[in-house]
Amino acid sequence: MKVLIFGPSGVGKTFIANAWQQAGINAFDADQIEGLSNWYDRDRKKVTTPVSADEAAQKQYAFLWSKKFLATFLAGHQDVFMLGGSGNIAHVFELFDRVFFLKIDPQLQRDRLLSPLRPMPYLDFDEQGELVIWGSWFEELAKERHIPFIDASLSPAAIYHIVSQ
Repeated sequence: MKVLIFGPSGVGKTFIANAWQQAGINAFDADQIEGLSNWYDRDRKKVTTPVSADEAAQKQYAFLWSKKFLATFLAGHQDVFMLGGSGNIAHVFELFDRVFFLKIDPQLQRDRLLSPLRPMPYLDFDEQGELVIWGSWFEELAKERHIPFIDASLSPAAIYHIVSQ
């Protein structure tokens, strides 16, 4: 079974993937899969990772997954749980047996994004110091596609119980 769990920044995708890995579950944080994703400009040319949220927005950069790379990666695993998000995520849904959306209370999301433990926090704020929520549009996509929602405040064990059924 191949399962995708997606959601906006701060819902806990990396935390869950790490917890599952420690429990011996074949789980991956999509951001840690070398070769899966890159930043692209409007002409779909690869660019270096932006140094700030403002740079990404001003230059209209997109964070995209390679569907071809992902298909090859998934073919190498019988059972796999992948957690992540990208600007073209809807184009890869068909590669998975099941897809779920992590829904989070806005205040909890804010608290998580402001955590000093957050990796790469420089992409979470604009030049005015305002918080940037990457993938805020994911919820509408999940609703449109009738993708099941999972409460992101649940423990990794509880979430695994839901998605592994």
